[in-house]
Amino acid sequence: MTVSAEAANPAPPKWAAYVQLGKLRIYHRLYHWIVLLALLHADSVSLHGAIPALLLVPLLLLSIQSSACAMDDIMGFRDGCDIANYGAADYPTMVRKPLVAGLLTMRQAAGFVVAVVTVATLAVVASALSLGIDVLPALAIWAVVIGVALQYSGGLKFSYVPGGLELFISGLTLVVTVVPYLMIAHTVTSTVVLVGLLTGSWFLMPVSYGNVADRAGDGAVHRRTLAVVLRPRTFQVLIWLLYGYSIVLTVLLFTVGDLNPLTAPLLLPVVVMHAVQHYQGNVQGRLREAMKFGFRCIDVGMLGLTAAILLS
Repeated sequence: MTVSAEAANPAPPKWAAYVQLGKLRIYHRLYHWIVLLALLHADSVSLHGAIPALLLVPLLLLSIQSSACAMDDIMGFRDGCDIANYGAADYPTMVRKPLVAGLLTMRQAAGFVVAVVTVATLAVVASALSLGIDVLPALAIWAVVIGVALQYSGGLKFSYVPGGLELFISGLTLVVTVVPYLMIAHTVTSTVVLVGLLTGSWFLMPVSYGNVADRAGDGAVHRRTLAVVLRPRTFQVLIWLLYGYSIVLTVLLFTVGDLNPLTAPLLLPVVVMHAVQHYQGNVQGRLREAMKFGFRCIDVGMLGLTAAILLS
């Protein structure tokens, strides 16, 4: 008796496909909320009237991530680079992107983006009202942030231009760190800016290795990431420079910023882990492993950063 492939590997539920589309299993953006709470506490910022807005921050963080990722999947499926990179038969169904695997249609994916942006816009209005901020300026800022997020692969296609992806991730990470703090504290400190820049470098590291692994498929459809346009050796040097940049920012947190130098050892583990990551990716060529390990680095780094802020 034989069992069909469909019976042996039943299709996952629809909600799981949407989770995959929005990359919601990548929870790491929620660390920005934890760091925000730590910064507000360390700076003795009054949270009077800010609790409703604070509770909505995780929703906004996930909405920015999920809408940008979903749009990236839509454009990647349309231009064929996702089919080239993730369409191999040996990829498990839920490892392949949902559009590539046939779990969702383009119409469903586009509907997901519209729904996420709509819910998040309502959350922005609610946040502004709870903080006593004019709704129209808050909506204008949100329109810029979400508009840029959707341009990652759609519209202006930042990720298709050399350096655009790096600028996008760095800038977006800075924004989601600084803007919530500014809206609640009505000021911005050097520490907050440095935290945004440092965590941006952490998010760039796994993405960089993902770009190297996707070099062939991206190049075939003229997605000109730095991994595509630069020689492999040059891009390796760039990754090491990114590592050095993250170390410089870490040092600045305890010199220019106001973190207590005695708490610096709390960030030493992430510095060491990033060295291991780059050895995996740059020296051993284990690109996918280096990419996955980069997210573990973010786990350790964000928790160490939060502890350093609270103990300073």
